[in-house]
Amino acid sequence: MARMARTLGKTQTLTLSRGIAFIAALVCGSAELVSAEPIAEAFGTMPTADDMRLSPDGTHIAYLNRSGTYDVLFVADVDSGESVPILRSNASSSFSNCRFLNTERLACLAYGSAEIARSLHTATASTIALNVDGSDLIRLGRQGSGRDLYGTSVSGTIVDPLPNDADHVLMSVYLVPQSTADTRIAKREEGPSVQKVNVYTNRMSTEFGPVTDARQFFTDTKGEVRAYSILYSAPDGYTGNRRVFRVRPAGSRDWRLLGEDNVSDYDRISIEGFSEDGTSVFMLKPHEGRSALFSVPVTANGPETLVWSRDGVDADSLVTFGQERRPVGVAWSDEYNHIDFFDPELEALSKALASALGGDVEVSLIESSADGNRILLTVSSADKPGHYYVYDKSARKLIDLAPARGSIDTRALATTTPISYETEDGTSVPAYLTIPPGKTRDSKNLPFIVLPHGGPTARDYWGFDWLAQYLAAKGYAVLQPNYRGSAGYGADWLGENAFRSWKLAVSDINGAAYWAQEAGLADPERTAIVGWSYGGYAALQANVIDPDLFRATIAIAPVVDLEMLKQDESYYAGARLVANMIGSGDWVAAGSPRRYADRFENPVLLVHGTEDANVRVRHSHTMRNALQSASKPVEYLEFEGLDHQLASSKSRIEMLEKIGLFLANSLDRQTELTASGN
Repeated sequence: MARMARTLGKTQTLTLSRGIAFIAALVCGSAELVSAEPIAEAFGTMPTADDMRLSPDGTHIAYLNRSGTYDVLFVADVDSGESVPILRSNASSSFSNCRFLNTERLACLAYGSAEIARSLHTATASTIALNVDGSDLIRLGRQGSGRDLYGTSVSGTIVDPLPNDADHVLMSVYLVPQSTADTRIAKREEGPSVQKVNVYTNRMSTEFGPVTDARQFFTDTKGEVRAYSILYSAPDGYTGNRRVFRVRPAGSRDWRLLGEDNVSDYDRISIEGFSEDGTSVFMLKPHEGRSALFSVPVTANGPETLVWSRDGVDADSLVTFGQERRPVGVAWSDEYNHIDFFDPELEALSKALASALGGDVEVSLIESSADGNRILLTVSSADKPGHYYVYDKSARKLIDLAPARGSIDTRALATTTPISYETEDGTSVPAYLTIPPGKTRDSKNLPFIVLPHGGPTARDYWGFDWLAQYLAAKGYAVLQPNYRGSAGYGADWLGENAFRSWKLAVSDINGAAYWAQEAGLADPERTAIVGWSYGGYAALQANVIDPDLFRATIAIAPVVDLEMLKQDESYYAGARLVANMIGSGDWVAAGSPRRYADRFENPVLLVHGTEDANVRVRHSHTMRNALQSASKPVEYLEFEGLDHQLASSKSRIEMLEKIGLFLANSLDRQTELTASGN
């Protein structure tokens, strides 16, 4: 942490006149691209207010401004609007999960990366704590004491903030002997443990464990460790597939088996939280081909109860609220996002706030003050990137805090509508269609982008999407398909996953373009595909299957060879999980686009960060070389020092400028060739 500045140097205190995020952007600096294209700068700029949290007494908020060169943590007075920057990241780190530990102390996760082999990086994460004025910064946990499932080197993560104990938190910390003299640990089993950690001194005492191969610890609403999961290692040392969950009654040492699953299967289970009285645990479990929410008794006496299920969709998560994380509802999504509340008062409040703030919006209740009087919330929709408020119950008023993205003029945003389209085999595929401003669903021959999501086990949701909105602002209609292989629609829709079943997934993605062209919405000569991560893979593989369909292809951080992806993961503990996900068979070679570069007919743009730990940068290098060897048109944009998310305003602006120019040149050239008869 020696390279991380405690403050911004000279402390700056500013009185807000036009919202916290607006002033913060002035303090931190913009992306510093004076000559940037205005549309690219607007949508490429990272959030000016992100990860906002409310202090226990309801008087202050903390938030991250990510719009400049560095992440900057601000603390602001809710009533006066006075805002102070207290912590800045450095060039190799970023912040997330910032929260108040008490009224005077905060904690954040500081993320970075480390090179473990040539062009092979692993993520690093440290939990840091500091005072609200930026002083007394320390690391909590133990430096590099363990790694999570995905190879991230972690010092420890907060399991429970213990809202009724201002001086301590519970953390998951991997205990290993620090020296041969460290007999306190050496005499016991090594592994993940739950430590009670002093947030001022980092002094630790063991609350539970260590437990070999433990992955998660769960506390009840009173802060007691009541459950944990184990993901067993395989004989070769890699992480295996078998996972078990154990639970105990309050105050007891008698653990019982709560459930078991295979993490490579759809039929996974998860612990979501405890009931307020601690007698039962909420779990997501498979039910009639979809994920449903169950209440399971902590003791073996009594049956489990189905709490929530719905035909055709999965339950996303249990919704908890308040300082003690009491269960209040279940989140789920079809075309839109929903919460079915257990708590009538919160349900009424959520509906009243949505009505007062425009009606066709989503209200997300983030957290409340300790007395429940003040509630931090955000309001958003597909054409509203988010706005933060505090609702004061006793005063019955909303306090306007800040827009999430102060760089965007919401008046210029496009409309996004849930639709479905039919594929060649008669399957109806759900999707989101974004029409550029000034156009309608009845418009004809629009320049058109298919934008498949990443994953592979993921989906698109109705909501603000900065990349889709940028493309729409440039005049393109954008279709985001939740193709077969997407999560959230049950086991049958997910199938084996979109790597093993890439033929089905890519067929649905290509089917989106055919549908739009047959409907007259898309101009066949100006149809392109853009994708990130798995979406980038799908964009490339779409050309292997149908080289004439897309006149331009953009692949950001793409997988280009499935066997190579398995090789890359051999450096990490989760190698077996990735190998099982991809499998072995004819589809591996056939589903590797870099092996079929000769089939590409139209221009390709590749984008990648050099420190990508999810998909190594060599994937884009290999694809570029294959296309060049086949004499195919390819361009490449690389960002030094960035990971899979390319989470830098300057770099995202540069990428959007490049995307805009590449699409214009490629599609305009195609239109000219068609007009000339070539």
